[in-house]
Amino acid sequence: MALSPEELEQEIRKLRGLLQLLHEDQPDVMEDIFAFHVGTLVSHSAPDQHASIRMRARQMLAEVQALPRRVETTRGPVIGLMPAELVPAT
Repeated sequence: MALSPEELEQEIRKLRGLLQLLHEDQPDVMEDIFAFHVGTLVSHSAPDQHASIRMRARQMLAEVQALPRRVETTRGPVIGLMPAELVPAT
């Protein structure tokens, strides 16, 4: 089953969103998931579209990897038993 050009474009946009999420949260698995999804897109498209899909996908991966990542400033969960406002003054 070959995807229509509109469906293919929609799937590529979804892949970009997924890559952006992975870039922030799980960069160590991003390339494996990318390879899987690109393979799926290629297998569901016409042969004359394969080179274009791969080229656009590689470009998209490079763009996402070039984005800055947010760095968490806390090292773990902050556990507070009672909000500071409720602690009695001594």
